[in-house]
Amino acid sequence: MTRRVLIKCDRKVHFIKEHEIIFVEAAGNYVHVSIGTDSLLTRSSLNRLASLLSGERFVRIHRSAIVNLDQICHVEPQSGGEYLLTLHGGKQLKASRRHVGELLRSMRGRMHQQELLLA
Repeated sequence: MTRRVLIKCDRKVHFIKEHEIIFVEAAGNYVHVSIGTDSLLTRSSLNRLASLLSGERFVRIHRSAIVNLDQICHVEPQSGGEYLLTLHGGKQLKASRRHVGELLRSMRGRMHQQELLLA
């Protein structure tokens, strides 16, 4: 069964399939939910939205961002312990030093469930 998340935006309620969400970013008292080339702006907290999303698919990478693990194309270590994530489609997000451990654990967990190819 496909999980769905209800997002209120522009006086409408959008039924979004969880796997369609690319990333989520906080914007003050609002949250941007990135879906393909679209973005929905909803009045909510990042913590509230995080509680609705599957912990197997989504991980917090920054105090103001959550990413869909399936959307990560590659990661690059940066100075200061941060990582730069490049998503399918080219969007780049920073994973803060505080959240890198959780990101890497989640990625390893997903890799054990999927094919692993090492060059």
